[in-house]
Amino acid sequence: MSTENKSQLRPLIIDIGSHNFRLGWAGDDFPDIIAPSVYVDNNDYLFSSDVIDGLEDIFITEKNAENYLFGHEALKYSNILKIHFFKKESNFVMFMKYFYHHYKQLEITEEHHFKQPIIILSPFFISELERTKLQDIFFNVFDFPSLLFLPESQGILTTLRKTSGVVINMGEANTSITTFLHGFSNAMARDIYPITGKDLTNYLLNLILTQKGSGKTEYLDKIIAKEIKDKLSLCILNPDEEIKRIKDGLTKYNRNIDLPDGSSLEINTERFMLVEPLFNPSLLHIDYLGLPEAISKVIKFWDRENWEIILPNIIIVGGGSLIPGLEIRLKSEITKQFSERLKDKINVIIVSGRDNISWIGSSVLWAQGKLNKGWIQNPNQETTEQVQNMEDSNQNGN
Repeated sequence: MSTENKSQLRPLIIDIGSHNFRLGWAGDDFPDIIAPSVYVDNNDYLFSSDVIDGLEDIFITEKNAENYLFGHEALKYSNILKIHFFKKESNFVMFMKYFYHHYKQLEITEEHHFKQPIIILSPFFISELERTKLQDIFFNVFDFPSLLFLPESQGILTTLRKTSGVVINMGEANTSITTFLHGFSNAMARDIYPITGKDLTNYLLNLILTQKGSGKTEYLDKIIAKEIKDKLSLCILNPDEEIKRIKDGLTKYNRNIDLPDGSSLEINTERFMLVEPLFNPSLLHIDYLGLPEAISKVIKFWDRENWEIILPNIIIVGGGSLIPGLEIRLKSEITKQFSERLKDKINVIIVSGRDNISWIGSSVLWAQGKLNKGWIQNPNQETTEQVQNMEDSNQNGN
């Protein structure tokens, strides 16, 4: 079998994120596909016209005349069609269509269609229902040979060469905190934090609309607000002090934003205030600990003598971790939760590429030959065929 053919029998790694979908070959340095986890229905308009017949033909060209558009193509019509998030809606039928759309983009030869083992990155809170649905899609719809649900934190720790620490995965729809000690996790030392990226986006939108109340209607929606958050957000140590300085004339935080309607918007305090719900959830009317306290609480589920092993490796990953200054503020606040003896041990780690680190770490694990356990075999296929596929795949990786 040629090297090219073997390469197409490698496992495919899938990260079904609530905001971004990642798909690529195990052993590669980066996913082939990173796309928004969204779709649109060409008949689901945000508006209707009783006046101009055929108005939709202006917006939906024949080239995109399919019933559904996915990922980046879908976002092009966000002001015309209603955007749907298949993960948020738990719409497994649309996920199946979405996956197949992007699978075709890998340009796999026809003889190797659906011959790859599948690795699905899984948060610790994935439900049995979701596992069962995904297994049904990949085995009974597409007929892939085998499937592995891989804990996303496992890939993160492998990439950083850590066996003990805390992984805070800050996504658009979920924020999770997981602790590890010598490679083992503890079901009691985990948390699903209630504030996520989309909550910060909504808070920013509210800040802008309420603080700029001059009678002018701003052309803003959640998509624009998220873009502002992703590009301009900051986390600072003393927001109250900076607000006073801004009132006294400080302009270092001022930024002008051009809006789609041709107007412009100036923001300043909003850039760092949007992060504050992570430290004070009551700003969102949520009765919960701040993120530093929540992280400290899960660490303290372990015996006291283990704290100094875990504290040097507080790892923040995910798209939400890209906010500049977040690691400095977290370290400052977490330090307040521990004794003077442990303060020098506390270290918050950020790395480049941390929004894709789960996928990259999983690819590294496979390349190192460390993913030989936990595979679920497709009961519809012969065992000998499954074993041969895995052997071919592993030989190529080695």
